[in-house]
Amino acid sequence: MNLGAWTSSTTTTLHDRLLVGRRGVWITGVIVALLTWQVSIVMPTANPDPSWMAGLYMALQHGKEFGNEIVFTYGPLGFLSWPGLWLGSLGILAFFFLSLVFVGFSVTLVGALEHSTNLPAAAVVTFLFLVTVPDLEQVPLLLAVGFCFFALRENPPSWGVRLLALGGGSLSAVECLIKLSGGPVIFLVCVLGMVGARASRKNWLYFFASSVGGLIALWLAAGQPLSGLGDYISNGAQIVSGYNEAMAIGGAETWEAVVLVLGALSLVMMSALAPFKDERARWFAVAAVAVAAFSAYKYGIVRFESGHVALAASALLGIWLQLPWKKVRATPFLITTALLGIIFTHTYPTPVRLDVISNLNVLRDSAELVVRPGLRKQRTDESRAAMQATYNIDPSILAALKGKTVSIEPWETGIAWAYELNWSPVPVFQNYVAYTSKLDELNADQLENPNGPERILRTNPGNSLPWGARTIEGRLPAWDPPKQAIATVCNFVPVRVVPSWQVLKRIPDRCADPVKVSSVKGMPGEVIHVPPAGRNQLVVLKIKGGEIEGLEKIKTMLWKPPIRTAVLNGGQVTYRLVPGTIGDGFIVSRDPSLDGTEGFEELPQLSDIRIEGVSRPLEYSFYRINVRPTTSEARRPQASG
Repeated sequence: MNLGAWTSSTTTTLHDRLLVGRRGVWITGVIVALLTWQVSIVMPTANPDPSWMAGLYMALQHGKEFGNEIVFTYGPLGFLSWPGLWLGSLGILAFFFLSLVFVGFSVTLVGALEHSTNLPAAAVVTFLFLVTVPDLEQVPLLLAVGFCFFALRENPPSWGVRLLALGGGSLSAVECLIKLSGGPVIFLVCVLGMVGARASRKNWLYFFASSVGGLIALWLAAGQPLSGLGDYISNGAQIVSGYNEAMAIGGAETWEAVVLVLGALSLVMMSALAPFKDERARWFAVAAVAVAAFSAYKYGIVRFESGHVALAASALLGIWLQLPWKKVRATPFLITTALLGIIFTHTYPTPVRLDVISNLNVLRDSAELVVRPGLRKQRTDESRAAMQATYNIDPSILAALKGKTVSIEPWETGIAWAYELNWSPVPVFQNYVAYTSKLDELNADQLENPNGPERILRTNPGNSLPWGARTIEGRLPAWDPPKQAIATVCNFVPVRVVPSWQVLKRIPDRCADPVKVSSVKGMPGEVIHVPPAGRNQLVVLKIKGGEIEGLEKIKTMLWKPPIRTAVLNGGQVTYRLVPGTIGDGFIVSRDPSLDGTEGFEELPQLSDIRIEGVSRPLEYSFYRINVRPTTSEARRPQASG
């Protein structure tokens, strides 16, 4: 069989089937996309979120292996979701990819709405949806749902199943390497659509070739070794599974939670009433909607604040708009859509982008960066200078890093890009994401490895930067994550400290094995006294019973996890605990000579602790670790507190 001829024939056939009689939809979809344009190439800036974006770009630039050397929420193609000038060529590729997804979704939505109403109404509704949608993060999922409906709807087009097989398969392959919490959902939606459409063996072959084969091909194209794909999946699963327990927050209004719950449930029920080609197609369409709606609901309910709620609500609305209603129901469909739009968009924090000239200017500005390499370099240099001005790192700190491999704590990875440092991160390169025991251990192992980073640059944003303390969600930095913190004390010591920055250098491991001191059982809320550390000692606490287990697992999956907190020293301060690392071993007492100075004193000195937010008995085990002091530490007098 001539593979080239087969591929060409298949592509030509699909192309002809998609275009014949559909040019009005295509033209309208492209025009609406242009008038509502929001894909842009962003400039690098200093902040926690842009920093992990910089990390994704630098990881590819430095040839890092995802799943092993880099373990994060996003995979080796994660940069495709965030076009930026951290690395010009990749930023351009990301711009083209996201533009393709945006235009493709606009055309798909116009096609879906034209099936249920008419072309003018489809154009207006698509325009209004795209000018109000907060951003494009949920658009790939909506695109997959649209492909699914094309294959399952009543009187489906002849190309519907082929589009789902090739388009949905390719999309799932890319998205699995962009973000493991999103790609598998898209894959499952497409599988349900294929089963419901009674796809032929040939179409199943197309689907698995484009999804599984495409994933492997893209993995290799991203410079990743085939042997590392298993680690990417297993360690990525840690990121996905631990996110819900560690990153849940509140902040939005109660009515917004009601909107998400009722919106997701109602969407699933309404999908059962939509016309599909047969009963099998109907129930697999309902299943696909349930998967997509649940994914959107969880996205909004876990990080329960305005931005995530808005994206979840917009995703639910986008699924509703694509349900394949009959044209005779166009009037009630449009009335219902208007009511839902008013309710859902009321949650959106972003302004409506009705200024089409401004939207077109967004496209023009990014297109200019694409075609003018000199302008890209100028903007990159300006961004680097602006970030250096924001960070304002002391020259003596930079001198201590010169010629050394550097890891950055706790999250401001953008420093490595701004100052062009020799970046050698721990795998989970933003500390707060190492929220399971396995992820914590990956970071600790890298710090204990003599071939790991030679220097750690630690920032103190509370002193130097405009976004506050050196932790998130009310966590204690020395426990976020705990094994990594112990590995840092044992393998690194400060070599240069100024009020806002600290450089630690690698030394041979100076810690003895932990020795158990005592173990005590207690109920939640009960005060447990902490044994003091002696000279050149750390005291570490391991807690058993604080994990999310049993019925709490079910509650966490369907809603949000209970929040664990540690109340310290008679109620003086309270910190949030991460359930996934609660048994890893927290530093709870130390010889003060082992702690930092000049604003970097972060190792806790506890007299007592009580744990709240747990519903079962706890077991507290205390261990002492003897630490060999450096010359400077040995000269320090022992002090209290």
